[in-house]
This record gives sequence, structure tokens and C-alpha cells, in this order.
Amino acid sequence: MGTFSEYLDRGWGFPELTAERKKQLARVADVRKRDVLVYAADLKKGQAPIAISYPDLLPILDQISNLSGASLDLVLETPGGSAEIAEQIVRIIRDKYPDVAVIVPGTAKSAGTIMTMAADEILLDHSSALGPIDAQLTWQGKVFSADALLKGFDRIKAEVADGGPLNKAYIPILQGISPGELESAQNQLDLAKDLVTEWLTTYKFSRWDVHSSTGQPVTLPEKHAQADKIATALCKHSK
Repeated sequence: MGTFSEYLDRGWGFPELTAERKKQLARVADVRKRDVLVYAADLKKGQAPIAISYPDLLPILDQISNLSGASLDLVLETPGGSAEIAEQIVRIIRDKYPDVAVIVPGTAKSAGTIMTMAADEILLDHSSALGPIDAQLTWQGKVFSADALLKGFDRIKAEVADGGPLNKAYIPILQGISPGELESAQNQLDLAKDLVTEWLTTYKFSRWDVHSSTGQPVTLPEKHAQADKIATALCKHSK
């Protein structure tokens, strides 16, 4: 019998499952000899506000203040959210811990992937999923990716530039988009790429000292170039 079925058969309610979750997290801390912080969204909430956002900062600060170890395992489960808030959370964690691992048991998309790239160690398995690092924007009451807005606008421009008439269905969309919103979307994409490039270079590649193929030392420009290559790939929805 699988673990999931085992828990279902116990018929536990929320209090019992909460106690069990805390017990298992304590086991992780004991095995890894590190502090453990869980930052998890309830992905079943549908349209509920579960994205990384400003109200998350206070609970993170509160929980971090209760921990006293020298290293941290961050268990991360999120559909994404604000790149700026993700940056603030990483700064909060990194100001306290010189050694951080991110554990992704399920999904850490968008800004969650950005946060994952700030780890010294990344732990995934076959059920783990990362995603493109473009942050999510709120426009006309809907949440979607910055890349989707820019790609959609570019598609409309290309159709008109090719000499075709403007599809009338686009008119309400274009009337609702301001240059400032397009600039904001591009800024979000640029920020995501810059953060991932900086954090990979500083943290994940900090112990990458020698090229395995040649035995030659790895230079800082080489680390930065590799980080930029990864960040560029993570920006592409086609991947």
C-alpha cells in the first residue's frame, strides 16, 4: 500500500494531519541537521489568492525569527507570483543563512523557480516541476504571465506589419493596454533574468571551482556566462 492510501485509510482530520506533517518535517530536520521552513500554497484553492505576494513577508519574517540553525532547507510549493516579493523573501533568508537548500516536492513555478535558483543546493525528484521564470501580472482583474502579454502584443503587431488588416477582435484588447503596462511586463522579465543570473553565480556556482572536462579553474566570468545561459533558457516558454 502506498503512503497516500495509508493516510487516507486512517481517516484523519486536519488536526491529526497537521501533527503528522510537523512530525515528518522534524524528521527531515533531524536527518539533514538543518532548520526547515515550509513555504507552501494550497494549489487546490483555484481562484483564491495563493500567489507569492506582499502579505507573505510578515509570516516569513516571523518564522525565520524562531529558527536558530546555521543552514536552512526551504520546502517550496507555489504557482508563482511577484518577482519583487520573491526577491525580498530570498534576501530575508540569505541575510540569516549562508547555506540554503530548496526542496521542491511538487511545483515551484514562475517566481518559485526564481527563488529556487537562489539555493546552494536544489533537491528535486520525478514529481517535481519548475517553470518559466517570467513573473505573473494582474491586468483587468486577471492574472497571467508577463511573457504572455508581450508575446500576444508582438503577434498583433506582426499581423499588421505584414500588411494585413487589424482584426477587429483586437481593438478592445489594445484599448485596454497602455505603454506603461507593456513596459512593466518587460521590466518583470528583465528582473527575473537578472535575479536568476546573479543568484546562480553567487550561490549555486560558488563551489564550482574546476571544469570537469579540462581540470582548469572556473573563472567568475565563466560562472556568470553559464548563469546567463540558464536564465535565458528559463525565460523561454517554448522549453
